Amino acid sequence: MSEPADSPAPRPEDAQAPQDESPSEPPRNAAPGEPPRPETPMEDSRPEASEPVLAQAAPTPPAKPQAPEDSPAESEPALPQAAPTPPTPQAAPQQPALPYGPQHPAGPLTAVQYQRQAGYYQQLTGPPRMLPPNPRWHRPESVPNPAVVVLAVAVALFGAWTAFHSTGVGIGLSLTGIAFLAVPLAMGDREDLVPRLPGAILVAALWSVAAIRDAGWVVFLCSATAFLLTPLALAPQRRFSGTALTLFMGWLEGLAAAFGWAKRGRRGKDGRTGANMRNVWVVLVTALLLIVFGGLFAAADSTFADLVVRLLPEVNPAEFILRMFLAAVLFPLALLWIYTAVAKPSFDSDRAEGEHRTVSRFELAVPLGALNLLFVAFIAVQLRVFLGGEEYVMETAGLTFAEYARQGFWQLSFVSGLALAVIAVAAWLAPKRAKADRWAARILLGTLCVLSMVVIASAMYRMYTYAETYGLTRMRVWIFTVEIWLAVLFALVIVCCWKLRAAWLPRAVLASAALALLGLAGVNPDAYIARYNLAHEHALDLDYLDDLSDDAVPEFADLTEEQLDCMLYRPWDADEERDLMAWNLGHQRAQELLKEHQNGSAGYCDGDGRVDDYGAPDPGAATEASAFFDTETCSSIDHTTVEGGFDEPGLQPDPNTSGTWLESDATVDTATTIDAWLTCSYEAGPDGYMTVTLQQYDSDIAAYHDLNAKVTAYEAEGFTVDVQGSAPEARYISVSDDPDYQAYRYHYTAGNIRLESLIAHGPIDQSAATASVDLTGQLENLYYAFA
Repeated sequence: MSEPADSPAPRPEDAQAPQDESPSEPPRNAAPGEPPRPETPMEDSRPEASEPVLAQAAPTPPAKPQAPEDSPAESEPALPQAAPTPPTPQAAPQQPALPYGPQHPAGPLTAVQYQRQAGYYQQLTGPPRMLPPNPRWHRPESVPNPAVVVLAVAVALFGAWTAFHSTGVGIGLSLTGIAFLAVPLAMGDREDLVPRLPGAILVAALWSVAAIRDAGWVVFLCSATAFLLTPLALAPQRRFSGTALTLFMGWLEGLAAAFGWAKRGRRGKDGRTGANMRNVWVVLVTALLLIVFGGLFAAADSTFADLVVRLLPEVNPAEFILRMFLAAVLFPLALLWIYTAVAKPSFDSDRAEGEHRTVSRFELAVPLGALNLLFVAFIAVQLRVFLGGEEYVMETAGLTFAEYARQGFWQLSFVSGLALAVIAVAAWLAPKRAKADRWAARILLGTLCVLSMVVIASAMYRMYTYAETYGLTRMRVWIFTVEIWLAVLFALVIVCCWKLRAAWLPRAVLASAALALLGLAGVNPDAYIARYNLAHEHALDLDYLDDLSDDAVPEFADLTEEQLDCMLYRPWDADEERDLMAWNLGHQRAQELLKEHQNGSAGYCDGDGRVDDYGAPDPGAATEASAFFDTETCSSIDHTTVEGGFDEPGLQPDPNTSGTWLESDATVDTATTIDAWLTCSYEAGPDGYMTVTLQQYDSDIAAYHDLNAKVTAYEAEGFTVDVQGSAPEARYISVSDDPDYQAYRYHYTAGNIRLESLIAHGPIDQSAATASVDLTGQLENLYYAFA
C-alpha cells in the first residue's frame, strides 16, 4: 500500500526506531499465518526467552523496548499506514492447546514437540502433563461408547458364574471365552474385522473344545492356548518380537491406559455427562423386570420353575464372595481386551529388516556344514539298526527293540527342538546381500531342516514301537502330537529358507499350534487310547482305562458285564447332577452307560475284570455268612501285634462292651440301611478304650454314602479330617485333640462294608494309625474268610 500524498516527511528520530512494525513481519506474539494476539499483562510479565514455538515458525525477533511516557515519539500523531488494531480491554489470556489430545489443531504431538511446549504450558497451567506411559497404547481420538464399561461388567459377571463349577467345566467355559473374544471384536474398528477374522475363528474353536470333550487335560491345553492367543487375535503382530511380547502377557502394560480410556467415556458424543449412569439404570430396570415377571411365570408353571432353578445355581455366601472376587479379576481383563481391539497396539520392533549384524559366508558354512555331517552319520547308523531289526539290537545293545526305542526317544526329541533354535539363529545371522551368500544360506539351512525331519521321523517310529508293545497313554499321545507339530514347523522353515523371508512365519507358527491342538481334540484322545489298547494284543491295564475321562466310556461297551461293573463303578457320581454350565458332550454320551453300572464292584480291576484290591472276588459274598457276626469272632483278632502308644497294660479285650447286630432293618438315614454290624472292644490303659467295627450294607453305594455322612458328622463335631487316596478307595482319618475328648478315628469302605476304628483317651499319633490299620485289616480279612 502506498503512502498518502499529504503525509509528512519522516523525521530523523523515526528513522532510528526498530523495524519490527513493518507490515511484512509478523507481530511478536503471533506465529506466521495466525492473527496477532492482544498484549496482556500475563504475556508482558512472562520472560521472552521462554516464549514457546507452537508451530514451526521463524525465530521471534527481539521484543520492542517500550518508550517512556514523555518520549517525543508518543506525542506525534500515528502514521496512517501503521495504524495497529486497538487491544481489547480486559481480554482474558488465550488458553493454550493441550500437549496432546483431540483438541490440539495439529493432532497428537510427538515427544520432541511436547518438550518444546513444556515450559509454556507449565507457566499457564502449572506442572506439565506427562506423556502416556507407552505411546503405542495412546489413542486420543478414540472416545469409548458409554456401553463399553457395562459390557465389560456383564462379561466379567457371566464368566465368574459360568466358567468354573465343582462338577467340572463345560459349555460355560466355552461361552465365557468366546464372549471375551467377541465383545472386543464388536467394539473395535469394523474395517479391521476381516484381517482379524481367521485368528478369531481359530481362538473361538479352541474355546469350544470345553463344550465337546470331557478330558480335563485336553480342555486345559486348548483353553490355555486360546487365552494366550486372544490378544494376538485382537491386535495381530507381524514380527517375532511383537508376537512373543504379546503372547507372553506384554499386553498387560496397557491396563492403566484402558482405565483412562474408559474414563473418557463419561461424556457422550454430544458432550453431556451421565451416559454411564443412564446405562446402569437401564440394566437395573431390565433386571427388575426379569425378576418380577420371571418369578410370576415360575409360580404359574412348575416346569418353567424347574428350568429357572437349573439356570440359577444355588450359591452360598462363601461361594458368592469367591465368584464376586473372580468377577473383579475378570473385569479389568475384559476392559483391557476391549481397549486392545480399539487401540491396536503394535509391539513389533521399529528396526527395519536387515539392520543387524550378520556373519560371513565362511562363518556360517563351517558350523552348519559340520552339523549337517553329524546328522548324516547318525541317520546312517539308525538305518542300520532299523534294517537289522530286534536281533541286531539284542546283539549290539542287549535290549529288546521296545526298550531300545524308549531309551533314545527323549534325546532325539530334544535334538529336534535344539535344531530348530539353531536354524532360527543361523537364519537371522546369515548374509543375504550377494547371490552366492543367499544360495549358501538356502542350501545349508534347508539341508539341516530336512535332516531334522528325518530325526523326528526316527523319534516317532521309536515311540510307535514302544506303544505297540506297551499300549497308548495320554503322555504318548501328547508326544505324537508335539512331534507332528515339530515336523510341520520344519516344513514351514524350509519354505522360509528358500524365500529368505519370514514375515508370515510368526502367524503360521501360532496357527499351526492351534490347528494341532484342534486336531488332538478332534481325535478324542481318551477314546482313542481306550479303543487302541482294547484292540491290540498287549498287557491290558483296565485300571488305567478306568481312570480315563467320560470321553472313553462309550468305547467300553463291548467289554463283558463283569469288566464293566468293575470299571464303571463310580458311586460318587451316582446321585450328582452336573450344573447346566458344566455340561459337555463327552459326559452326556457316557451317562447312559454309567447309570447302568453304578452297582458294580469297588476296587482295582486286573486284566480279567476281577477285583483284586480287597482280596476276594465278590465283596458281597459274605451277606449270608451269619456266623461272622458274633462276638466270638473278636477272639480271632490278634491284638498283641499292636505295640507302643498305649499305657500299661496295653490293649486288653473287653467282651462286655463288644457287640453284634445281625439281620436288622434299622434305617441309619434316608439313603442307607445296615444289614449287620460287629464291634470288638478293647481297654487301652486306665481310662482309654479302642473299638473296631464292621458294618455290612445292602449295596456298595449305601456303604459309601454312610461313610460320607460319618465324615460330615465328625467334621461338625470338631474333628480334623484327613483324606488318604481318592474315592472310592479313600481312607479317612478323623482326629480330635480336645483335652476333654481326645480321639482318633480311622474309617473306609470295601465294597458293601464299612470299617471303622476308634481310639478314645489314647494316642493320636503314629502308634494310633498303626493300631487302627492293623486291627481293621484283620477284621476285614476275617469277613472275607467267612465268605
